[in-house]
Amino acid sequence: MAPFRIREEVLNVYLADILSDRGLLSIPESIRRSVTGGNRRLPDITIADLRGVRIVIEGRINSGSGVREGLFRDALKRVEEGISPICLAVLYPRELRQGDTPSRLRRSLERSNLLVRVISEGDEGDWAECSVSGLTDILRRSYELLVSEDVVATSVEDLENAIELAAEQMSSSSAIPIRLRRLLGIPEETESTTTETDDE
Repeated sequence: MAPFRIREEVLNVYLADILSDRGLLSIPESIRRSVTGGNRRLPDITIADLRGVRIVIEGRINSGSGVREGLFRDALKRVEEGISPICLAVLYPRELRQGDTPSRLRRSLERSNLLVRVISEGDEGDWAECSVSGLTDILRRSYELLVSEDVVATSVEDLENAIELAAEQMSSSSAIPIRLRRLLGIPEETESTTTETDDE
């Protein structure tokens, strides 16, 4: 079979699929079908799931000096925009640009050395060269960091502050309790209810 040119999105999906087969990530069936289904449009980014946490995979074929920096900026943007709390930026070796069969491409990807950077809400990460096996360890560490006590404590504190601020703003307006009561279907207090309460 004559070699064909490989798109980066195909490599992203194959990488997610390999990690999924190793029990690390799960990827939606619609994304799996995008590679095998022929005419289906490939996703610009690949979204997977790591123990309930959404992971985005952004990959580029290493074709020049500016590619790495552009990939980092795009991956960081995915996290900053709230698309995912973790984004996996992957630079694929140039040799993966050509392939002759899907199964050979997958085997080549599994044997390749990748340049990887894991970006999360709390850390911009560092570039590291690793195999797919090494990548699984990096992802596990990033997941543990994300759900560590410090990150959870910060999130809880932010949530408490937001609730407190909202409560203060609502209590300062006399119209809000009336509107909330109507929205929730709570009837207004009647005289008889008030009298019964006083008698008790």
